[in-house]
Amino acid sequence: MKILKILALFISVNASVFAQDQTKIFDVSPEQPNPGEEITITYDAATTILKNAKQVSGRLYTYDNFKWQIKDINLKATTDKKWQTKVKLSDHAALITCIFTSDTLVDKGGLVTYSWMLTKSPGAYIGWGMLRNKVFENDVPNIVDETAFKNDSVAVMWVNYELQYHAESRKKIFYNALKVAQIVRGGDFSERIKKEVRFVLTTELDNQDQNNVIKALSLLDQTAHKTFVDSVQQSVLKKYPKGVLARDIEIKKMFFENDFDKKVKAYTEFEKNFPEAKFSDIVTDTESLFRDKLFKSIAYNYIVKNKDYNFALNSVKKVSYFNLLDYSWHLVSIPFNRNEDGVEKTDLAILKKYADIIITELENRENTVPKEFVQKVSPKQWQEQALNYAAREYFTYAKLQEAFKNYDLERKYLDKIKPFFGYKDASYNAVYTKMLLREGKTLDAKELLAISIRENKATPEMLASLKAIYLKEGGNESAYEAYLNSFKSESNIDEHKKKLVSELINLPIGGFEMESSRGGKVKLADQKGKIVVLDFWAMWCGPCKNAMPGMNMAVNKYKADENVKFYFIDTQEYIKDFKEKTQAFIKEKNFDFTILYDNKNPKTGKYDEVYEKYAKAFHFSGIPEKMIIDQNGNLRWMSNGYFGSPSELADEISIIIEYLKAEKK
Repeated sequence: MKILKILALFISVNASVFAQDQTKIFDVSPEQPNPGEEITITYDAATTILKNAKQVSGRLYTYDNFKWQIKDINLKATTDKKWQTKVKLSDHAALITCIFTSDTLVDKGGLVTYSWMLTKSPGAYIGWGMLRNKVFENDVPNIVDETAFKNDSVAVMWVNYELQYHAESRKKIFYNALKVAQIVRGGDFSERIKKEVRFVLTTELDNQDQNNVIKALSLLDQTAHKTFVDSVQQSVLKKYPKGVLARDIEIKKMFFENDFDKKVKAYTEFEKNFPEAKFSDIVTDTESLFRDKLFKSIAYNYIVKNKDYNFALNSVKKVSYFNLLDYSWHLVSIPFNRNEDGVEKTDLAILKKYADIIITELENRENTVPKEFVQKVSPKQWQEQALNYAAREYFTYAKLQEAFKNYDLERKYLDKIKPFFGYKDASYNAVYTKMLLREGKTLDAKELLAISIRENKATPEMLASLKAIYLKEGGNESAYEAYLNSFKSESNIDEHKKKLVSELINLPIGGFEMESSRGGKVKLADQKGKIVVLDFWAMWCGPCKNAMPGMNMAVNKYKADENVKFYFIDTQEYIKDFKEKTQAFIKEKNFDFTILYDNKNPKTGKYDEVYEKYAKAFHFSGIPEKMIIDQNGNLRWMSNGYFGSPSELADEISIIIEYLKAEKK
């Protein structure tokens, strides 16, 4: 029987190797490597999705000391048309798994995976079992295909192998072992859980061990086993008064402290007692839920209560990456955007001062994977993710540099985020076009303009620039419209039209009567026979204002058409002189808009009577909200929000108007 068990183990351990040997896709040399040695990895892509790849790179995932290490690898082509690289294994490597990539294609190895076990190392068996079990998908990197996942009983088998051949692993794997065994065995598993916890408590515990004890307690019914849970927690706190559990308790206590001064004092003590460097290897559930929120509550309270920005600015090197992003958004991007939108003026020099500090640190963080991602992504993957997260902030920073005529820095950051924005953002396209024209790169600007128009991500300023270039190069004014249309994609237009038409509705809509900026009042009942476009907006609403250039393009297109009416309904205003400010804003922007002022709501006293009526009737909330009413007085189309492209918005309005016109004939 013992021989049979050993034989079964040998077959199970080497199943992936045998499968790979049959196809010669993945090979490791030497075949029985030791931790710390250099190995050669060979990948034959001939029968894989990367068979036509011109370059192959990938990632090497190593399970070492019960943690995942992730390394980016580049492979070179061999004379026999395979791909190869040499890597040095980490000192306690127990399991390695590879993923191979080329452009957007990813080969994870399918059913067998590209894995190799170093069975002499503790963790080899449990690592292999966890890697292919859904129970642990949040605890391991996402590196195997769905076909490679095995059932929970198989995971229990690998746990047993780990304990059989590496009894010293017991303390390190007990929580994961209990987690899957409880599912497989069913019934009351509490005594086994208690037994393992008692055993672990007899040993010296590092941060991960302490956290696993607390997580193991969560597997118990907290009410039925309260006495045991409490006693274990007290034991852990007594033995490790400045350990993981004590730290979690302090984080929650500070988070729920309402007295700001007490919270600040407690946090100062917390940093002394629980220095971050000591916990760089652990992320607890409590920390994930409360730590960042706690720190933000302190930083922003300093700003709100004392107008003191120094606490936030002086903490940029120690806050989490995501708090740093939050600083950039709230302290720089929001005020910059409100200034740009004409909502609220701000001092750009102060914003630049803040941004110089925050953006410098954001870029520094691209080179260090945050601890919560260390076992999830490689350094290269993190750099890509960080650019994705911070692209919006870098764009604001580029525009700030333009405002101060720091054009080299503007170009640096525009180019940095180009892979993220591409040609898919009208605002980015507009700023980049302006930069190219300023640099005298007219041909490059024309190419960008052409692509932006094809993608329908252009602004009125961009279209004006294209026209200026066209006329300067000898183009004829009368032929410009045809020239402009030559850049547009018919397939994109048809697809857009098909989508919009599918969204059409046909609902009765109640009337309104509102004061007009042109004098008198406007009644919806008087508009029968006309197509009516309504745009609900407010002076305080940035997205509403951002949408206006696109709406202005639509207004200008139908300016001579008496059967199409545009009304911009100013709603939810709360300042006394909003009518004067509204008219001043429209005049400043040179928009030829008819503004209607929403009526005072008799129920609330707010200026939102018409908006509230329609919002309730048609189940929407927020502004900007656009509605198009047909010649029969029925609501046919609605759109909430603004998605960034003036040209696309103008086309949307035009497509619906032309459809309703044709429908009436």
